Amino acid sequence: MKKIYSLLLLTVVVLCSCNSDDNSPIVNSTTVVLNLQGKLDKPETEFTGIFKEEPAGAWTYKNTFVDQTGYFVFDSYTTSFNTFGGGFTYTNKTDVKTAGYTNNSAITGSGKTSATYMTVNPSEYSTDKFHFAGNASHTVKGMYVTNSTYAYLSILNGDGYAKPFKDGSWFKLTVTGLDDKGNTTGTAEIYLADYRNGKKVLLDKWTWMDLSALGKVAEVKFSLSSTDNGNFGMNTPAYFCMDGFTIEL
Repeated sequence: MKKIYSLLLLTVVVLCSCNSDDNSPIVNSTTVVLNLQGKLDKPETEFTGIFKEEPAGAWTYKNTFVDQTGYFVFDSYTTSFNTFGGGFTYTNKTDVKTAGYTNNSAITGSGKTSATYMTVNPSEYSTDKFHFAGNASHTVKGMYVTNSTYAYLSILNGDGYAKPFKDGSWFKLTVTGLDDKGNTTGTAEIYLADYRNGKKVLLDKWTWMDLSALGKVAEVKFSLSSTDNGNFGMNTPAYFCMDGFTIEL
């Protein structure tokens, strides 16, 4: 009888994992969650890849990496100074005070599911999307998002390019699903900062973003938009942080 009870208890643990957040996803045996834990050997570091000069003399070089589950494939761009130059990187940095583009920390100072999380700088000059191993397609459930320290402090205080947000300002993340032919499967959006209609919301904690509207996708694309724009595009730093991206098999 004790053996049967132990097996039943084990089954419940495998099929359901509870979280303190009311709107968190239910994780079960058919779900895979982005896992970056253990990919960095030292604290306060980030993945920068290796710069290799290309024939065209480009100032960035593409490095591809896979998360610990082996399902998620990302492109990260490295500059000639061996620093993060766009696309996707993972970090365990905790600096929530230093302003500027050299700080890729989340404003939370830590990840949601582990110490290591992802910072994203989607751009037409690097990349704005990721795909799955084996060019497979998967049904998307959602992910946790928050502001990068760079974007957060810029929105709060302004910087050399951006102005501090005021009534009516906003900063928005849009996520788009693409099928294996590049067609849009669905979109979802969340405001990382929302000062409209008397609100003053500036995300400083990990927040679950429901991506079920994307459906089954081959690629996931990110774009950032803001009310603060200039002659050369958006002034608000085009960075955000994500963790716990969840798919169904």
